[in-house]
Amino acid sequence: MLTSRRDLLAVVTVAMTTGASRASTVDRSVGDSTRRAVELTFLKSITGERDRLLTFIERNWFEMDRIAKEQGLMAAYRLLDAGSDDGDWNCCVEVTYHDSRGYAGIAEAFERIRKAHSPVRIDGKGLRELGAIVGSRTVLERAAG
Repeated sequence: MLTSRRDLLAVVTVAMTTGASRASTVDRSVGDSTRRAVELTFLKSITGERDRLLTFIERNWFEMDRIAKEQGLMAAYRLLDAGSDDGDWNCCVEVTYHDSRGYAGIAEAFERIRKAHSPVRIDGKGLRELGAIVGSRTVLERAAG
């Protein structure tokens, strides 16, 4: 977990600027194995529900992502927490895929995982009662240096 909102913003800013201008022009039908797609999903919790929203993501989205990673469908996933209810968004899910196709390259297999998952409600609440997805961005990793 990042130590401050500034650290989180730095990570997201780098991810959004690195390859972002090319992300929309990449042919997703054929993967480029030299550049991995990273999908950033920004969420905003309902005031006072950030901790429950984070728990919801961990018990639902990350349970499915864990299975997908075990099956070799994705490279990594993590949750970034802004640490407060302030701002247009206050948490971000980052998923890294093995090539530039991103989710499109695993969609069929992941849908089987999603269908087999039984949603876990947190204190009786689902995503709609805890917050909402407010944006997403797919970028491509770029080697440092």
